[in-house]
Amino acid sequence: HLLGGTNFDTARSRALIEAGIPLASMQVQYSLLDARPEAGLGPLCADTGMKLLSYGTLAGGFLSERWLSAPEPGDPLANRSLVKYKLVIDEWGGWDLFQALLRAVKGIADRHGVGIAAVATRWVLDKPQVAGVIVGARYAEHLAQNLAAFDLTLDEADRRAISVVLAESRGPS
Repeated sequence: HLLGGTNFDTARSRALIEAGIPLASMQVQYSLLDARPEAGLGPLCADTGMKLLSYGTLAGGFLSERWLSAPEPGDPLANRSLVKYKLVIDEWGGWDLFQALLRAVKGIADRHGVGIAAVATRWVLDKPQVAGVIVGARYAEHLAQNLAAFDLTLDEADRRAISVVLAESRGPS
């Protein structure tokens, strides 16, 4: 039998595996704005064969054209998901740095003929410890944008353009 967990930290995941619990996957938040799994769970996955199932890949829709060049939203936000991911953006580096990320990702997206969401999803899917992502498609037109990630290959220049902005971020911790 194989088991999966949700939101266990590295220490607890390791303890479960060492106790003989066959954790095949851990569902965690992972995105361009929240790469915390890289610090502990990623190496644990490499050591044990466990994989990550990632949610929050699009930060509740913030990683999309809708927010490119948009003014920083104030309260109240439309839903709890946006509240959560706006707090992630704030901790990550703030609205100005977030806009720099969106501009960089938009340049990559335009070069490949896809949207920001496809690039953000592909970036997470390309991580060796990630088995899959959970993305929402609130409207039918979002489905094609999400599926575009599977026909996209990010090259070294794309990764470099993203990493330049990510290097300026400070969280979340």
